[in-house]
Amino acid sequence: MPVKVTWCVLAVAACQLVAQEVRDVSYPDFAAPVGLKTVGAARVRNGVLRLTPSRPMERGAAWRLEKLPVRDGFETAFRFRISDRNGEGPGADGFAFVIQNNGPNAIAGRGASGGFAFGHAPADRNRPAIANSLAVFFDTFQNIEDTSGNSISICTNGDRKQMSWPPPRLGVNWAPRVDLKDGATHEARIEFAPPLLSVYVDDELAVRAPVDLARMVGADGAAYVGFTASTGEGFENHDILDWRFRPRVSSIAYTVGTEISFSKFDCLPTKSLCTPSEALVEETAPGEFHVVLPAHLPWSAAIPNPEGRAVEIRNARGTACWDVAANACGSPANRREDAPGGLRQRTERGRTAFAINDRDYADNQGYYEFEAVLGKPRP
Repeated sequence: MPVKVTWCVLAVAACQLVAQEVRDVSYPDFAAPVGLKTVGAARVRNGVLRLTPSRPMERGAAWRLEKLPVRDGFETAFRFRISDRNGEGPGADGFAFVIQNNGPNAIAGRGASGGFAFGHAPADRNRPAIANSLAVFFDTFQNIEDTSGNSISICTNGDRKQMSWPPPRLGVNWAPRVDLKDGATHEARIEFAPPLLSVYVDDELAVRAPVDLARMVGADGAAYVGFTASTGEGFENHDILDWRFRPRVSSIAYTVGTEISFSKFDCLPTKSLCTPSEALVEETAPGEFHVVLPAHLPWSAAIPNPEGRAVEIRNARGTACWDVAANACGSPANRREDAPGGLRQRTERGRTAFAINDRDYADNQGYYEFEAVLGKPRP
């Protein structure tokens, strides 16, 4: 069944609703892979999507030709099988589920690169990664920088100037219970309930991390979705047996206000969610201030309030995470100051300061953004 999505396209002081239909993707097998583009060594044979054959120095990819909505959440699941292990390892290097906005011909390095990351094999050393992508990597070989040869990680690539080896890992499980290359059929399920991306294998949580997909997709919140894989001196078959994808979208999505965001800041490279290095406070009118409040800094934003007026918070938005393991992320929609993640304020010495409620700030990620408006003078 198609899901009708109504997107709000926001221009200055204007909001236009645009209807769009989004269909679930379902491949019970790949006997008729309509809408799927294979790249490199990837082939569809006998109803199976083989990303790479068991041969050295191969790379392959497969992408859904139409962009899929991912920014606002999704669920996807697929069965995979890794077999015919040979060479170093034996068997290498793994495969990945990838989200990217480069197009349906995207592919990256061989060897440890998994087909999505910066080139890391003699055949294509330093080949660019798939820029601004997110990958869930099912890694089957232990390289020097790895803790094991059987791991599941959530990785990201920036633009070409930011690419590095190994790709930044937003989260990693070095010892999942599943043996990825035991030749058996396994099922992976990936859920994105912004801002948390959770990866399950055989119904067991393998890894979870906060992810800022808005920085990796187009303005419409959609991206190309698919798989990559690679081999090196070790090699194996990387097979995807089926695949289904369902977007999680609300019926109406819109932002109230005349501007989406000031966005006059850079995001810290050490945080998974976009986290400004410092607070931003800008007076937009007499007694009215635009505030960007980083989650990892306590009481870092303050506005002048010499008369001790009440301060009204308007148009609050944003996301912050303070305990990823406990699935603890939130937004300023919760106006209780004493609640975890609540937006707090205090007035003293002629200033009103703001903080996101927490006890230990250093590991927090994300930010809140809002307008702070001074009330009338006290009688």
